[in-house]
Order: sequence, then structure tokens, then C-alpha cells
Amino acid sequence: MIGYPFDEREHVLSLHGVFPDHAALERYVSDGWERMQVVLGLLTDLQRKGVRRVLELGANPYIMTVLMQGRLDVELELANYCADGLDTTESAHRAELNGQPVDFSFRHFNIERDTFPYADQSFDCVLFCEILEHLLVSPDRAVAEMARVLRPGGYLIVSTPNATRLTNLYFLALGQSIWEGYSDHGAYGRHNREFTLVEVCDLLGRHGFEVAHAEARSIQHLPRRFRYVQWLRPTIWNAHLFVVGRMPVG
Repeated sequence: MIGYPFDEREHVLSLHGVFPDHAALERYVSDGWERMQVVLGLLTDLQRKGVRRVLELGANPYIMTVLMQGRLDVELELANYCADGLDTTESAHRAELNGQPVDFSFRHFNIERDTFPYADQSFDCVLFCEILEHLLVSPDRAVAEMARVLRPGGYLIVSTPNATRLTNLYFLALGQSIWEGYSDHGAYGRHNREFTLVEVCDLLGRHGFEVAHAEARSIQHLPRRFRYVQWLRPTIWNAHLFVVGRMPVG
């Protein structure tokens, strides 16, 4: 498991004006911390390869945004989708961080339906993290748009839960459902379709990406009985998928 600088965690826990209360913020940070550290590690390696301009899809609730701003030398463009009918021009979410006002500027659009509001080859990297499992129709149109806005040699980072993670198999074996209940946040508020590692790699390949990195990784503390079994099939039963695609040059 990856450790974390204590002050960095305290920094993101000082964010106000995004979550309904501090307990919800703490739960989100606790649940996603290890996953976010993996993505930050991947981004750190890509920064050494010249990645500078980064598009973060689904930036709200801005925890990854704050971590990237504090740790990396990148130029961030943020995108969100909240509901139909909102302005697609640049908007701003005003919040407070460490007692100081902060504005998170973003563009609002639906990645399944809308053309991304960016020119061709605008970015060095796109973050597509914890979104794939929420899509309703098909990820193909969205990934095609990601390929369009990436420069040759640019990167796409995907993180998403593994459909074949051991905890899913365990609950299925007990005859229990692994599907989430209906969400108060609408159809996009729940996991609508989870993917395997092969499926994510195939998705990127259909849109011209070369797979530069692909792994199923354990990012949560499991009871010992789960860990022993998981070690038997780590590439299949680990909890989370991390895939990096690269657009060919020339």
C-alpha cells in the first residue's frame, strides 16, 4: 500500500463548499486515497515524459485537482457533468481551501453525447478516472473524443473498479447482489456497468491507443482470508484497474 504525507491529506481535508458535510469529505478521501495515489504516481511518471496540459474529466469533487495542483507542475483543464440544461461555457465552483477562497473553473458537458469543447490535439493527457463505470450508453463515443483532443504521443489514464474483483465474487457466491441501489443523484450516480482489464484495453485499442500500462491492483485493506485467496489470481481478482493508453506518433 502507498503511504501519504500527513500534511497533504490534511490539506485536502480542509476543503469546504463541495461536500454536504465534513464527514462526507472524510469518507470520500478515505475510500479513494490509495486509488488517487496510484493515479498521481502514473501522472508523475508521465510528467517526466513531457506531459504538461492535462484534462481532468469529472473533476468534481476536486480532491484529485487539489492533489495535482500541490504535487505536479501541470496546466489543468477541468470538466464536469451535473445535469441537462446547464451552460456549456466555462463555469466556476467557488469553495474554500485552508480557509482561503478558491475557484474551480470548469466546462460542463456530457461526454457520452456532446462533442468535447476543445480543439483537436489540445492536451498531453486526459484523466478518465472513476467515470467509465457510471456511463449509461457506451464509452466508445467518449473515448473517441478523448483520442481527438490528445496530441500525438499523448496519454489517457483510466481508473475504474474491476468487475471481477474478489469481493464481487464473494458476494455472488453468497447469493447476494453486487449491484448498487438506485441513486439520489440520478442514473449517473451509480455503477451502471463495470469492466474487466481486457475490456478496458480493448476499448482503448478500438480508438487507436497503444496500451502503455495495464494492471489490476489491490488498493484496499482486505481481511486476511480474502488476501490469501486474492494472491492466487492477482491479475483477475484485484480490486481496481489502471490502464494508460498512448496515442501513436506519426
